[in-house]
Amino acid sequence: MDNGTVISPGMVVNGTVRGKGPFVVQGRVDGRVLIEGDLRVAAKATVQAEVEVDVAEIKGLVKGGIKARQSVTLDAGAVVEGSIDAPRIEIDPQARVRAKLVMALNLPRGVKVPAAATRDPWAS
Repeated sequence: MDNGTVISPGMVVNGTVRGKGPFVVQGRVDGRVLIEGDLRVAAKATVQAEVEVDVAEIKGLVKGGIKARQSVTLDAGAVVEGSIDAPRIEIDPQARVRAKLVMALNLPRGVKVPAAATRDPWAS
């Protein structure tokens, strides 16, 4: 993957970022990130935004929702507060997550989810 568009350390972007990736955040982005492609958030970077991408690789801080069409990877030192919605989610043991995780459940044809599994076991 080439470097793509880079928000360098010390730079702050406010608003909606839209385009084709890869998109690399080494500084700060506040608002919305809508990328056709990959997002990489560097170790000292901050993204406070609703994020929609193909693939997200997080090493820094993300506050908000992450929706990835393919996968989300949280590396050691990553901090995510909000939600993560992706078909594949990888979390390093040294990452911190305070988020709702959503992964699609693709069952084989003809297999049904038992009624007990359709309710949220964590709901009070």
